[in-house]
Amino acid sequence: MSKLTPDTFWQFACDVYSKNGVQPLLLEFQDEQQKNVNLCLLLMFLDSLRLQLTPTQFSALDNAAALSDAQLLNPHRLTRQNLKKHHSHRTDYAVIRKQLLENELALEKLQQSLLLDALPSSISVNSDADNLALYFSEQDKKRLFQCL
Repeated sequence: MSKLTPDTFWQFACDVYSKNGVQPLLLEFQDEQQKNVNLCLLLMFLDSLRLQLTPTQFSALDNAAALSDAQLLNPHRLTRQNLKKHHSHRTDYAVIRKQLLENELALEKLQQSLLLDALPSSISVNSDADNLALYFSEQDKKRLFQCL
């Protein structure tokens, strides 16, 4: 599993996230279905490496994502939303917003590392790996693959 490093995952995630239509679709899944973007990207990364999680292994990752969302990302996003809602008229709003977005990106990167830490030491190799099936409906998977 030497390819499963924070740097390789981060690069993979940035490459996928930058594809046309991926970002708005993943954010839609996040906002409307409470899906975790980093977990989705990790499942895609594992698929690309032909590594298949079991449902139990996936559940542990889903729990790790939920915990880091609750402890780190959700409070930060709430701060950013409150700033926008209540203080966007301030002269220093743009500077503060930029700093919050940079911090959120750092928290996203931390969450990716935490998810890698939560991976089991052994994952089955499977040339037909389909970890997204553990997280998404077939319809949502198709929508995502249309962007790729």
